[in-house]
Amino acid sequence: MVIFVDVDVNEIARLGRKFHWQRPPECPCCGAGLWWHGFVLAYFDHLPQAVWIHRLRCPCCGAVHRLRPKAYWSRFRSTTRNISLTINRFLEQDWQPDIPNPRQKLWWQRFCRKARLVIGLGWEWLPDAFDLLISWGQIPVSNVIQSG
Repeated sequence: MVIFVDVDVNEIARLGRKFHWQRPPECPCCGAGLWWHGFVLAYFDHLPQAVWIHRLRCPCCGAVHRLRPKAYWSRFRSTTRNISLTINRFLEQDWQPDIPNPRQKLWWQRFCRKARLVIGLGWEWLPDAFDLLISWGQIPVSNVIQSG
């Protein structure tokens, strides 16, 4: 499970394992206290190398949690802001110059598919679909369709 925290990725990259992480107060699954459980590497778009992200383990339920910056969706290396800008620019038939085109096309294809499957909307509603999916707790450019 991922626990989103308000941290600066550049500061994590600068300090590495010496970055001071704030431990979440309790396990999201069972409410017990959490123990530190090592580090795992994670990649982010604007950084040339992977950075060390802390993990935690719950001694009661055994769940392992990974801390992740709030500015990023789970399993995405680009910020939520960059993805949103890409989708909005694509609606205007333009490309984001600093993000690889194949990645932008993939986001667009997933977004269109998810808008049709989850919302059932046609092309005329795509500009509103991105925010609507987010408000429903969905990641608009993910293949996963979460049940509410």
